[in-house]
Amino acid sequence: MGKVNRKFSAMLVLCLALVVGLTACGGNKSADNTDNGSGDAGEKVTVNFGFWGTAQDLEIYQKAADTISEQYPELELKIKQYPSSEQFWNTLPGEIAAGVAPDFIKMSNEGAYEYINKGLFSPIDELVQAAGVDMSRFPDASKKIWNVDGKQYGVPNSDMPAMFFINEQMWKDAGLGEYPTTWDEVIEAAKVLNKGNVKGIIVNLDAFHITNYVKSFGGGWGNGETINSPENVKALEMIIDMYDEGLAVTPKSLGFGWDGEVFSNEQGAMSTGGYWYKGYLKDANPDLKMVAIPVPKGTTNGSTMSSDAYMVLKDAKNKEAALKAAYYMTNDDTQTAFMELGFNPAVSSLSEQYFEKNPEFKALQPALEYSTDYGYPTDTKRFTDELVKELEGLILGGSGKTAQQILDDIQGQFK
Repeated sequence: MGKVNRKFSAMLVLCLALVVGLTACGGNKSADNTDNGSGDAGEKVTVNFGFWGTAQDLEIYQKAADTISEQYPELELKIKQYPSSEQFWNTLPGEIAAGVAPDFIKMSNEGAYEYINKGLFSPIDELVQAAGVDMSRFPDASKKIWNVDGKQYGVPNSDMPAMFFINEQMWKDAGLGEYPTTWDEVIEAAKVLNKGNVKGIIVNLDAFHITNYVKSFGGGWGNGETINSPENVKALEMIIDMYDEGLAVTPKSLGFGWDGEVFSNEQGAMSTGGYWYKGYLKDANPDLKMVAIPVPKGTTNGSTMSSDAYMVLKDAKNKEAALKAAYYMTNDDTQTAFMELGFNPAVSSLSEQYFEKNPEFKALQPALEYSTDYGYPTDTKRFTDELVKELEGLILGGSGKTAQQILDDIQGQFK
């Protein structure tokens, strides 16, 4: 998959352990175990925000920092940009020890569960009322992604469902009619599109893509509890069959790094993917016309939601102030600026504008209602690595395992 930075190193797990240890060891806490951090009466409370992203992101955030006093005159917001997520996690323990760690950060949901489960972030439920945060601005589907064990951990920032992409010209040249809504229809179309050096469908053997297949059959990983469910087995069996019939291709077998490269080079006619295809294809193959539709049905409507949110660190000096600042980041001006960069705001009143500005994604709007979190186990990297290893071992290595055997073997490691 082409989405940036899904890999979590073993060093991150060590960092988490250090973070928890440092949090337990120090800090001047009030009776509710929260640093006061408010300073003398009349002084501004400084809130530190950390993120990793682009120069454009930094510009937007700096504008928010410059205007936050209009809504929260008692706050001063400082922005710190990290070169990468790895750099952030590697330096966090030392920053906590030195008292200079961010109070809140922005994070993607694809790897968030691991860190929430290990106690790095603070739930915000008890802070919402005191901070004056209106969580009703965000759709229930967005909030649910950031709710773990009945506790809310994130202020939603943006979200977008996974998609299914079709090369429009190939589809028309093949004389095909309406676009598919089910996997059965996709398979029939793939048989027609499968010509010469073009494969009917790209199936990247990557956790993101496989997760969308299993969700379309009513399955999911259940945070490690339902890895070998019948629904998941059925989805993998369909993928294996597509490879056995010669309809599918994985990027690795063609020497490419991810599905978008296969699609842009027009060596595959269809693929699961995400909103990042638009920006990538604009540079990689601006003449290629794509069609984006919801992930087809197996037995139900189902797909992943790529979401990010602002999260208050457990070690934040003033959690209430941090939550106020996090909430301010979702103001209409800031959200509109990110919308211009291609992000769908997790604010109901602005989301409609996104689809007006990005009409090629209009068909995806209904999927916002049913798309859900990835549901990976706590040890996310180990799970995704194992899933990829087993599938590549079958598809590329000829292991001979069945879908049931693959998922049973993985399930046995995550009980």
